[in-house]
Amino acid sequence: MVGKKLKKIAIFTTSRAEFGILLPFIRAIEADDELDYLLFVGGMHLAAEFGFTVNEIRNEGVRISKEFDFLLNGDEPFTLAKSMGIAVYELAHIFNHYAFDAICLLGDRFELLAVVNNALLFHKPIIHIHGGETTEGAIDNQVRNMISKAAHLHFVSCEEYAENVRRLGENPAYIFNTGALAIDNIKRLVPIPRDVLFEELDLLPDRPLVLATYHPVTLESRVPPVEQVRNLFNALASFDFQVVITAPNTDEGRQAIMDEILKQVNENPLYHYVESLGMRRYFSLLPHCEFVIGNSSSGLIEVPYFRIPTVNIGDRQKGRLRHESVIDVDYSVKSIKKGIEKAISSTFRKKLKTMTYKFGQGDAAEKMVSILKQVKFDQEFLRKS
Repeated sequence: MVGKKLKKIAIFTTSRAEFGILLPFIRAIEADDELDYLLFVGGMHLAAEFGFTVNEIRNEGVRISKEFDFLLNGDEPFTLAKSMGIAVYELAHIFNHYAFDAICLLGDRFELLAVVNNALLFHKPIIHIHGGETTEGAIDNQVRNMISKAAHLHFVSCEEYAENVRRLGENPAYIFNTGALAIDNIKRLVPIPRDVLFEELDLLPDRPLVLATYHPVTLESRVPPVEQVRNLFNALASFDFQVVITAPNTDEGRQAIMDEILKQVNENPLYHYVESLGMRRYFSLLPHCEFVIGNSSSGLIEVPYFRIPTVNIGDRQKGRLRHESVIDVDYSVKSIKKGIEKAISSTFRKKLKTMTYKFGQGDAAEKMVSILKQVKFDQEFLRKS
């Protein structure tokens, strides 16, 4: 728009899943003549062990303003805390050098607190996506609420989560139920044909397929991480599935999980480890799965859209809103096997065909852009009561 100053939103991403969700929001800003964005990419995106997913961002043709590298090798609390300190330092240079009107963060990764610290010191309004959710088994829960309390504008995925943000004491006038951005992605996706996808991932076309993702449960002290993931594989061994397994997040306990995954993959030719499927391969693969298994938030947010069962293990996602497709099990082999048996039963799967999806209909990005164009990022907005 000639003569009118564009509102610039600084978007920060540090993980593969987070960027995939943010993509339709970025596209909606690109298509608007009143908004612009700066994209800052760091963390797991720049690490080889997570698939160097910055390349996925480049392949999407998205403009990257700056990369910020801060992750040190190791998953011990001391190493992760040092990584956070480096992130604060690296981000200070970004905040000092680039001009923008507000920042945007999605979710609950602990390293996002380094962005929040800088936003507060540089007096930048904070937009938070996916607040109000609950994950009692991980520190993510506290991180998410800390970001929500610092944020000025909230985009949540359903009315229940909007109420949770209101209960935190946030201004109801700035809490918006937009639905989940991931559904925008799914509805706009041109899926990879099944034969092409299976050949690319070295999968057998006539063998039932399962997708597994298992992250550290950072607030679980009763069952060690290696025992948790070993029980998962022991339960799967009772069935005749081929399994695609993706990498765990960089949290405390990651290495133990990673070591067990690689051990299992090396011993079983039906297990396939992929560091990162990427958004298009992930959503293209889901419709061909019997079910997904593990403890990823995707099993509770995106997977139910496909009316596919999720076998959700342990407490990591405890507190999140459930669809009928989610089967909660504990860490024991017996419980996981029972969950798998339910997931593959024709009676259970038939019920899911008419299940109502709760996280929107794929127009979240459009709603967010419309709201951002109306909000004034002035001193009154910046001052939180």
